[in-house]
Order: sequence, then C-alpha cells, then structure tokens
Amino acid sequence: MTHVSSLYLHVPFCKHLCNYCDFYKKRYEPDSNQMEDFHQSLELSWLRHEELLTSRSYKLDSLTSLYLGGGTPSLWGMAGAEFMGRWLNDRLKLGPGAEFTMEIDPGTWAEEMVLAWKAIGLNRISIGTQTLDPNFIKIMDRSHSLDETFELLEYTQKHGWNFSLDFLLGLPFSREKKRNIENELIQLLKFKPKHISLYILNARSKYPHIQSMPEDEFIREEYLFVSDYLQKLGFIHYEVSNFALPGYESKHNLKYWKGEAMGALGPTATGYLPQSEIQATRYKWKVTKSEVEIEELGIKEINLEHIYLSLRTNIGWKPLVILPPLERLFSSWENMKYGHFTEGRMKLNSLGFLMMDSLMDDLFRIGF
Repeated sequence: MTHVSSLYLHVPFCKHLCNYCDFYKKRYEPDSNQMEDFHQSLELSWLRHEELLTSRSYKLDSLTSLYLGGGTPSLWGMAGAEFMGRWLNDRLKLGPGAEFTMEIDPGTWAEEMVLAWKAIGLNRISIGTQTLDPNFIKIMDRSHSLDETFELLEYTQKHGWNFSLDFLLGLPFSREKKRNIENELIQLLKFKPKHISLYILNARSKYPHIQSMPEDEFIREEYLFVSDYLQKLGFIHYEVSNFALPGYESKHNLKYWKGEAMGALGPTATGYLPQSEIQATRYKWKVTKSEVEIEELGIKEINLEHIYLSLRTNIGWKPLVILPPLERLFSSWENMKYGHFTEGRMKLNSLGFLMMDSLMDDLFRIGF
C-alpha cells in the first residue's frame, strides 16, 4: 500500500462572485443550510475517496501538506475549524513539520476564526490581495476594500504568520489608467511576505471588460518587470507563477509540479495517483454529487505532463536521451535567451516561463 501524504480540499463558498474568476464557487448565504450540506457531502466523499484510493493500492496517511482552496475557505469559519478538527483527530494526521495552508480573502476573516484554525494546525495563509490600487479593486469586482486588505496584512505580519500573497497582472484598463505596478509592490513588500504568487488574468470571452484587456506585449513587460524586481530582492522565481524567499516555497504545490500523489476532496477538486512510470489515475470531484470523474493516464500522457511541469519550475527538465533534434532545439532556446541547458537539464528563466505555450509547440513539432 502506497501512502498519499498531501490533500487538497476545495471550499466553494464566496462572499461575492467576482466577474473574472473561473474557479467553481457559489455565493455564501449565512442563514442557509449550505454548511450542513457541505459537511454531509464531504462525509460521503470521504467514503468514496477511501474506496478509490484502495482500488489503486493507496492510503491517505500522515500529511506533509494540507491545502484549503476555493472559493474562499476563510468563509468556512468556526464551523469549518470544528469540522476539520474532528477529521484531524479521527481520520487525518498532520505529520511533523506539515504545511497547512488556508486561502483567506480580505474582509472574510476574524481573529477568533484564525486562532481556532491555528489551534488545529493551520500554519500558512494565502491572501487574495490581487491589487493594491483601489481603482482596480473596483474594476476587478472584488468585494473587499483596500483598508480591509491592509488590516489583514498588518495582522499576519504582526503575529508572525507564514503567508503568501496573490498579485494579478494583465488587468483591464491597465494602460489607460496607468496602473503603477512598482508602487503596489513597494506597499506589499512593506509587510515582508515570504511568498508571492503572480498570475496573469485570463479573461473568458464573456468577461465584461474583454474589450479593454491590455495587449500581450504590455503584459509581457509587466511580468518581466515584476520578476526582475522580486529577484533583485532575493526572491527565487521557482515556478512560472510563484516567487519565494529561500526555504519558503510552497511544499504543497511542489508536489503537483513533481508529479507526486495528491489526494483531493470537495467539488471540482482534482487528485492524482501515479501507479508506475507508465500508469496513473487523475480524478475530479463532480459538483452536485459525491462522485468522481476518472481519467486513466498512460505513458504518453505521463511523459508529456512530466516535461511540461518540469519546465514550469526552476528545477528544469532532464531528458533521458538527448537526440540531435532536441539538442538543436535547446540551443535555439538558449540563443533566444529563454534559459540554459546545463548538465543535461534544460532550465528556463523568467522569459522562458512566459513563452511556455510556444516552447511546448516547439517540442510537439520535433515529435514530443
């Protein structure tokens, strides 16, 4: 029996449904039975999850990472701390040094709630800041105010929390309204975050501001500016969208990128169970039922994911065999300053990260 030591749990509630977000969520109604229904669905899912793991010779064991994402998991509140506390007593166990992360949006928390979660092991917070410009907070249809953002940042810094910040690029009207990325970063870095997740807004066709999105070259300049700015301050650009001071990389997300086993619960949560180098199972929870959709992966799919995920990180990709077409391709990437091929491993830099889709197309063209 192989152990699964990481678990992602999706909490779908949101105070407000922002117009740009594509993650599964539903509006939180405090006076409804939503929480009770959610708890019941998790209980049913647990049984189905155990059956699935057993069928693949896996067992959920002592956790090295537990991640609560959403949605807005902080809206689970005291009820969630009580529910999860019971699970951590009866079903789950946090191993020594385990990383236990919760996503918290400004305006959706209270100190009593945070302390209740801390009492059951929470030791890392991911804060949905997105922007520190009040004009863009409104444009992004966020439900919080700038004051609420600063309140949460001040609290986490004052009480010594290990926390990460989300920062969003490519916002509509960025050029017209002269968004000052550097000024926002200066303000954020005053709170001494150890980790920053940098995302580019990927607007769907029906997004209200789709006609006002900045052009690709503008977004490229933003991304490379932020990357260079943070690296000069000692942050490691260790994955396409993630920066960390040394030793503060997300243990949980690193498991995804390394293709390690990942348990998952909650609507749309996705888990991964590698059985061998040529066989793996990916499963995704349905929204309305405690059931999963299962995808069986073979050697072709596993190898492709390994290449893609490896190139997304500063660890890079080390092919088993480097034939002349691949050697020539790596040489062309180096000439275009996308990264370096050293000791049999291709490592992309920030510009290379930005070109990931194009680089994967290059690999497809030579037969990968």
